[in-house]
Amino acid sequence: MRVRTAATSDSAAEMAAFSEYLLEVGEGRHEVHSDLGNDYIKIPRDMLIDNPAGDPDEDEEIRPGAIPRGMRRMIDEMYADINNSEVATDEYFASRTILTTTNAIVHRINEAVADRMTGPAREYVSTDSVEDDEDGNLFEQEVLNSLNISGIPPHKLKLKKGMPIIMMRNLNPDLGLCNGTRLRIVELKDH
Repeated sequence: MRVRTAATSDSAAEMAAFSEYLLEVGEGRHEVHSDLGNDYIKIPRDMLIDNPAGDPDEDEEIRPGAIPRGMRRMIDEMYADINNSEVATDEYFASRTILTTTNAIVHRINEAVADRMTGPAREYVSTDSVEDDEDGNLFEQEVLNSLNISGIPPHKLKLKKGMPIIMMRNLNPDLGLCNGTRLRIVELKDH
């Protein structure tokens, strides 16, 4: 579970309403689209980005790791001002979230958004040495480096200054530095 704290009473009310919406959907209490069947729900209009008729999809089918149909348009719509420093503030990033079903799609979306950001990228790799090598290497290093496990950053992490990130551990909850806290990169160093 990720803990989020609201900065204002307005954002607290908005977070509570969105949480209730997610619970309704998850528990099957949200209104279904009866014309299409019980597997379809009505999504609030303010959560939709319309796809104009005749707009070709970049991916005709959803494949593992592919950006789903219409996602590039959504990224363009949501992050149109990503390189305008006067607009792309902490609040700009905090008010934008794309939810998806798999980690593979999350990584593809993150790459697509990062590619739209100007400035040089810096690649960081995880530590891939074994401290206690009594039993020998049980797994090949390449296999371990290829794993993408929920809650653990990928082996190769490409970052840019100004990029939003999410804290993955509770470092100091009293200061709001806990799992799920959104932050922005202000400087990239060697380690």
